[in-house]
Amino acid sequence: MSTRNGALLWRRRRLTLAPGNTNVDTGLIQPNLSFPADEPPLGVATTAPGPADGTLPASRVQVIPQAPYPSWDNVSHGEPYLNTTTNTVHVEFTNAGKSPTTINVLFWDPHTSVSPGEADTYNAEEIG
Repeated sequence: MSTRNGALLWRRRRLTLAPGNTNVDTGLIQPNLSFPADEPPLGVATTAPGPADGTLPASRVQVIPQAPYPSWDNVSHGEPYLNTTTNTVHVEFTNAGKSPTTINVLFWDPHTSVSPGEADTYNAEEIG
């Protein structure tokens, strides 16, 4: 794994997901977490399985599906979050299919030196 100054800001992965939920360690790590007040953080700092859908603040980390896209038909994912046990970004994936599926995904943490950013949560806040 390539890291520079202890940071890893993007990673493309091939994942095989069993039916149900799978917590994935993306490997993304950014030691300096002092983002400007108006910048999204790496995500909610917590332990697995991560925050409930719609929990703020939204993560700056992008979860980008990669081809072949039909593999994603039964797959969804939660909000990326900073796992306080590993100090890396984790994402919970859900495979709603009846058999394992293999997906390609790009995890990307855009650096603030590129430009400022904003983020909404991937899923609506749960009401109830």
